[in-house]
Amino acid sequence: MASAADLLKVPESAEAVRAAVERFLSEAAEPALTEDGAGLFALGEGNWALDESHGRLVVQAWNEGHNLARQITGIESEQPGRLALRVERFGKRDGILRLVDLSRLPARQLHRQSARFELRESFRLFLRRWYSGYRLVELTTGAALTASLSPNFPRAFLRTGSEGWAAIAAPDDPLLTDQVLSFGLIWLDYLRRHEPKCSIRGLILWLPGGGERTTCLRLRYMDPDKAAYRVWTYAPEGMDQPIDPADYGNLDTEVEPCPGASAQSLPGPGHPELRLEAQVRASLRRLDADLLPDPVYGQVPTFAATAHGLIDLLAADATGRLSVIELKAAEDIHLPMQALDYWMRVRWHLERGDFARAGYFPGIGLRREPPRLLLVAPALLFHPSNEVVLRYFSPEVPVERIGTGIEWQKSLQVLFRAPSPCR
Repeated sequence: MASAADLLKVPESAEAVRAAVERFLSEAAEPALTEDGAGLFALGEGNWALDESHGRLVVQAWNEGHNLARQITGIESEQPGRLALRVERFGKRDGILRLVDLSRLPARQLHRQSARFELRESFRLFLRRWYSGYRLVELTTGAALTASLSPNFPRAFLRTGSEGWAAIAAPDDPLLTDQVLSFGLIWLDYLRRHEPKCSIRGLILWLPGGGERTTCLRLRYMDPDKAAYRVWTYAPEGMDQPIDPADYGNLDTEVEPCPGASAQSLPGPGHPELRLEAQVRASLRRLDADLLPDPVYGQVPTFAATAHGLIDLLAADATGRLSVIELKAAEDIHLPMQALDYWMRVRWHLERGDFARAGYFPGIGLRREPPRLLLVAPALLFHPSNEVVLRYFSPEVPVERIGTGIEWQKSLQVLFRAPSPCR
């Protein structure tokens, strides 16, 4: 087993790198090569090579459908069954290439890596087929934790001249598919910040057929002046189809008859969202002085949603304007999109007069203008990317982030209010 000192060593010479690679291969029962945690090249006789060029090693691997060549710039880490190599990719971009011993990896991890590789390569073929006029500058599934980019979603950068597009693909998994727009906007914003000489028009989304509905509904409330969007679906047999988000207008939602708005007792410490809800209900005026403390309703529109994970409250102010209050007691990268799901349904029913007919807010004349959207969480637990995603919301979604103090379980104190960055 490598010692801590060994893990901290970063040999740069070709001789040291070659020695480390050869040592790994001599010890591995089933050696394979992978990049960015996706795409496995099983290393056998005649399908890989290690050559020296200009004082550095170049590793190559190939199989029936793909090939890879990278210049190794150093060793990142070395441990039993794993050797991570720093490499230089196209455009002098840094990357990590990993040698792994498949006999040491769990079957679940191998399946996940294989699935990511297949999705990435299918995405590559899609981009080449339909965007042949653009150069594929980058295509990766590598995790970028500082930028909040997930390895589950292949992402690409397309460019022609000074114009470009961000692109992202979603795996055929309902939970992950519904997360793709959040990660897509983060990727779009990342490219715009790191490619200032390129005008990146917007975002291309490649989604599994039948799983596009949630994304298309959300896109209706993105600001078209901030970015353009192109949506495609794919099928197992390889058919790609362009989708118009405007075709997805009807919402799967309903309003049950009003059950009343009774106060709730404070739940136990194992339910932080419910405790936050109880504190907000008890201190609503402290949260927003314009809101009426009664009635306040929880989860009024009901709809089929995947892993919503939020507490939804609905309140009104003295003028009859509604406020959707979304509560989250933990950091959540998808808070803005999940809150939007609920807000759009509240607006839908408000425009149709459903709340009054169902007995909600008796004696209050509800205004038909779009409700406010208040995102409430402990101040230190708003995910850094939440503001990035909100930047692309339409101005017709009046969002405000409200951060509470760290001692919110004892007493609700508002530390900051941040209006929508999309305005």
